[in-house]
Amino acid sequence: MTAPPAGRPPEEAALIATTTVNFAYFTGVWLETYERFKAVVICGGRKAAVVPALDAGRIAGEVYAYKDGEDPAQALRQAAAGCRTDVVYIDGGTTLRHLDIVKRALPHARLATADAVIRELRAVKRRDEVERIKTAALKIRAVLESLELTPGISERQLAARIYTSLYEEGLDPGPILVQFGPNTALPHQEPTEKKLRQGEAAVLDVSASYRGYYADLTKSLYYGNPPEEYRRIYAAVEEAQRAALSAARPGAGASEVDKAARGTIERWGYGPYFIHRTGHGLGLEIHEAPDVSPASPDVLKPGMVFTIEPGVYIPGKYGVRLEIDVHLGEGGPEVL
Repeated sequence: MTAPPAGRPPEEAALIATTTVNFAYFTGVWLETYERFKAVVICGGRKAAVVPALDAGRIAGEVYAYKDGEDPAQALRQAAAGCRTDVVYIDGGTTLRHLDIVKRALPHARLATADAVIRELRAVKRRDEVERIKTAALKIRAVLESLELTPGISERQLAARIYTSLYEEGLDPGPILVQFGPNTALPHQEPTEKKLRQGEAAVLDVSASYRGYYADLTKSLYYGNPPEEYRRIYAAVEEAQRAALSAARPGAGASEVDKAARGTIERWGYGPYFIHRTGHGLGLEIHEAPDVSPASPDVLKPGMVFTIEPGVYIPGKYGVRLEIDVHLGEGGPEVL
């Protein structure tokens, strides 16, 4: 595939989304067809789906189905009829197997990546999308607040309890990170058999979705009486999070939000220990636009939902990360 022409694709040009997440975004149906081809074709205000016949009843609107043994390229060609197909925009996650189907269906089309336009569309949430993320965040927070830490429990055991509680709350659990002691200094350390002891730090990073939309929250705490250094780090991360939240406003660069958090932690003397970006967008995926990082080109717009999660990690000792989910409204940020 080549780079797309400058600017947005013409309205009448065909945009073809084949990945499960983008299919869900455009149709409202999370359809897992495994190796079978599926796509949604969009052009000029028209939307048509191409799906296996066994899934046709799940999709509303204009649907072109094919049976096992039939070539889905024929159904795709029918779905794209009436669209401009000299340049066809297709999402970059399309597998090579499915790309071959697109090429057979539209052999004269020049293919361009649709990722930029889809990313822009998905970054600004509709109100119903925001409400689903908010529901997920409220339920995750309730689970975290109900937890009781006990000495001797392992990271894996606590992660399992969190998973079960999320499921019972009507959520679909995503990645769950539970870290004790020195493991808290490793931001992406998955749960191990490490057991909680008195006088250790803990980090609980929990994600889950409600009706397809993810929230992601992180809580840091100390089991016992925290040393002065831990208290100081916690205070620095709290202040960094407040600074980032204050910087989050429509028209601001996402990099400005990161700069506010990073600058605060640097003033506390912990700059070298803040080793990741300040946040990421939330939606149908746990990580999507906007990218809240030092080099991000993203400009914040009303409707965006993203995390603010500064952290400080002292190797071999402990780490602190505090994560909230934020919806940016016309008047500023709302913590979900």
